[in-house]
Amino acid sequence: MINDMLQVCYVIVSSGWDRHSQMAWVSASSVRRQEPNARIVVVVEGIAPGAEDEMARRFRNVADIVLPKSADAPTPVAKSRLHKILLRQYLTGDFLYLDSDTLAVAPLGDVTECRGDVGAVSDFNFDIANGWFPPEMDKPFRALGWDYPLPYQMNAGVIFMRDTPAVHAMAHEWMARFQMPTTFPHVWDQATFNSAVFATKVPHVVLPHGYNAMVVKRNYRFRTARVLHFFGSVEEQRGTLMEHLMDRLDTTGTFDEAAYDRSIRQGHHWGPNPEAWQLIHSRNYVRAAMAKVRRL
Repeated sequence: MINDMLQVCYVIVSSGWDRHSQMAWVSASSVRRQEPNARIVVVVEGIAPGAEDEMARRFRNVADIVLPKSADAPTPVAKSRLHKILLRQYLTGDFLYLDSDTLAVAPLGDVTECRGDVGAVSDFNFDIANGWFPPEMDKPFRALGWDYPLPYQMNAGVIFMRDTPAVHAMAHEWMARFQMPTTFPHVWDQATFNSAVFATKVPHVVLPHGYNAMVVKRNYRFRTARVLHFFGSVEEQRGTLMEHLMDRLDTTGTFDEAAYDRSIRQGHHWGPNPEAWQLIHSRNYVRAAMAKVRRL
């Protein structure tokens, strides 16, 4: 494995060809469109008979490697997060981990040039200068004697990791902290990632906000985005390009390249024929005005 080759990784724990694995397929297809020479690795754990074989078959034309693994955790969500932490043990070489609810909309290869051993984006694209860290983490952090508050919280949905001893040590510490008891399991992988990074002092950098463009929640400028990061529920993806691509996959079994390319060309994260209010939200004011006129 050559360290400057872009390696992009996903984790899927599912019953087969379900919504989670379909989102990962759509996301991986978008990466393949932007980075045709990237090495795409999908770590899978099936929770139904034949699920891993089904996922391997579905990903055959998108991923380079489908890697079956098993994690000792009580729920599919916990298994998925455990596999994410174990990626550094599973894989050789540097890699970029992406959550399944993401879309690549620009080349990603520059991430391999980041100056840290770990590169991650600030959660919700908050600026580091604001020193934001979620207040609900106060109690568990203090109870465990961990530093609090940290200068910022990094999002665990987009992480670049180098294959260095310092990163392996950080990943080991991340695992140890993740396995400690807590009353906040829904965000514990992210909180423990932040804590492990700062506890081990692994060289790390903040990736540009474009690698975590939460265009729906944070009204982030699409035209500087590299990775669109949606929330995974159907409701929160309503009307978006992700919803459209998922619907098209369901009806035709294909990736709608035309709609994907058009969205990027027009500079918005909505599906075909967006409403005027959606275009205003994505700061496409001229297109919004034209859409209003068409609907009169």
